[in-house]
Amino acid sequence: MKREMARGLVRTCTASKKSGADFPTIWETILRRHPLVLGPPVSAIKDERACLEMHLVTGQRLVFDSESQVFNLTF
Repeated sequence: MKREMARGLVRTCTASKKSGADFPTIWETILRRHPLVLGPPVSAIKDERACLEMHLVTGQRLVFDSESQVFNLTF
């Protein structure tokens, strides 16, 4: 159930991004108080690209790739 919620969270963030919202807005309006998100975003480098990672209660991480502007789930 929570993993399906995590996939839904990715879809919600992606839809917001496609509607023109920037990451700070998505953080404040969707992610900051979401029950799956375990704290603030952390800067990271993945495949030589800057990204922001948010740890989820599912053990997954919600990753926002700063270059491609895409949200994904990873373990």
